[in-house]
Amino acid sequence: MRLVTEALVTFAVSVAGFAVAPVAMAQPYGPDTCRDGYVWRDAAPGDHVCVTPSSRAIAADENSSARSRVDPRGAYGPNTCLAGFVWREAFGGDVVCVTPDRRAQVREENRQGPSLRLLAYGPDTCRDGFVWREAARGDVVCVTPASRQTVADENRAARSRIDPRGAYGPNTCIPGFVWREAFGGDVVCVTPDRRETVRQENAMAASRRVMP
Repeated sequence: MRLVTEALVTFAVSVAGFAVAPVAMAQPYGPDTCRDGYVWRDAAPGDHVCVTPSSRAIAADENSSARSRVDPRGAYGPNTCLAGFVWREAFGGDVVCVTPDRRAQVREENRQGPSLRLLAYGPDTCRDGFVWREAARGDVVCVTPASRQTVADENRAARSRIDPRGAYGPNTCIPGFVWREAFGGDVVCVTPDRRETVRQENAMAASRRVMP
């Protein structure tokens, strides 16, 4: 099919823009592996935008119908769409003719695509039910949402739990509190039980990531 073939040549150049996540060999299809319920669109080889199975089937049907939707005598030659159709533009150079509503849908798929990958946030992506702790910028240990909220509360209360005249200066905790130690240099003051919880979270971190 000449029309689709021409589009695929351009796609080979532009497809690099779709790959944004680090390589993840633990996943069956690499870093572009989709979440459950989603599949690659495959509007052309290398189109790894994650969509619903029904959208992939539509893309395949559109490719099959491509020749019937063009007017080779039109302004854009063999890529001219019949009245009522526009270029799909799933990727640069995709001139398969579809309805305007379908093109709008494809654009939305491209926008949402990265968030539908299994590793949407790279190798530190948490399993379902867990979120990054964020005790400080860069703290991507996976914890429960409740624990992340507790950490945020601890950070806000930090100044009220120190004795700046103590043995460790401005990092001295008042009686009953100890350093949290979520990471090296974390001197936010928390209860001993809470520090133990944080240590357990650190120990379980790998098991709570999509890619251990």
